[in-house]
This record gives sequence, structure tokens and C-alpha cells, in this order.
Amino acid sequence: MRLDLRLTHRFLDQLWCQAIVAFLFEDDSLHKGYLSRINETLADSLTPLIDRHFITGRRDELILIAPQERIKAKKLLLLGLGPTGSYSSDILPSAMRKVSSALEKLRLFEFAILVPWAEEIAIDYRESIKTLIEGLVECYAMSAERPVDFLRTVIVSIEEKVFSDLQSLEHTLRTYLDPRIEYSIAIDRNRG
Repeated sequence: MRLDLRLTHRFLDQLWCQAIVAFLFEDDSLHKGYLSRINETLADSLTPLIDRHFITGRRDELILIAPQERIKAKKLLLLGLGPTGSYSSDILPSAMRKVSSALEKLRLFEFAILVPWAEEIAIDYRESIKTLIEGLVECYAMSAERPVDFLRTVIVSIEEKVFSDLQSLEHTLRTYLDPRIEYSIAIDRNRG
């Protein structure tokens, strides 16, 4: 596997890719934070789905939405993480397996993802990003059915006010990835 990893402070709706992956929490986080920005960009088309409890943020809830050219990606994949009070970065590896499996079935090889965060959560954001990438790499490494020579492009959108030091994050990720796979890491310094 070859991983083309891009780190950016751009928000998901500004990124050109095949799919956007957004993690959701239960509770009122569906109406605020980064989901509200996606919803606004989608002309509030998620609001009726949230109000009717079609989108809840329950753990392992997986919903695929066609954004109808309102964002730059062709697909929007939403994955529930459960209540913010029970969230920890330990949930991310299984969440990434679920996301990777869904993207593989949809034959989507270039996606953008925002590492989940909420003000109520007191976890190390850098560690969450690393855990998310580790989960992705392990998911693809575990499957012997996949050909060795394939490319995944992953754009990691990182909320600047939560974590601004992309350079140190790049170093942390290189330390993890070096012995494992062929990869490249690029930092997008443009804020969009």
C-alpha cells in the first residue's frame, strides 16, 4: 500500500476529493460545531434528517449522502461515535475499520477526514490524529486480499484552533509510518 497523506487546516467543504468522512457525536453536537458548517454548505439539507432522527450520531451509525455538487466531494460519509461523554481515542481504530470497509466497497480511494473533537472532550488531539492514521494503515495491512500496489490519498483536516502545529504532527506521523508502508506527507499551508 502507498499512502499519500496531506495535512491541512482547510475545512472539509473546501477540499476536492472523492469522499468526505465526518464523525458525529450524539446529543446537541449535531446542531453545532463542524457538522453545522457542513449542513450550512449543503443548504441545511441535513436538518430534516437530524430532526427525524435518521442521523443521530449513535455509535457505528454509518450514513452515505450524495451532496449534489454543493461541496467539492462526490460523497459524504457520516459515522456516529456515540455520546461525547463516552468518547475516547480508543474508539477510532474500529471506526476507521468501518470507514475503510465502506470506502473500499464504494471504490473511493481519495477521501478527506476531520479528526473528531468537541470542547467537552479532554483528549490529546495529536494522539487522536495518530490513532486515526494507525487505524487506517492497520486496516489495509490486515487484508491479504488487497493487492500490494495500491494508493490511498487521505486528506486530514485539522481544526487550527485545536491543533496548529502541523510540522510536529508530520514528524510524529513519519516516525510511525517509516517502517510500515510507502508513503508521502504534504502540508497544505493555504487556509482556503
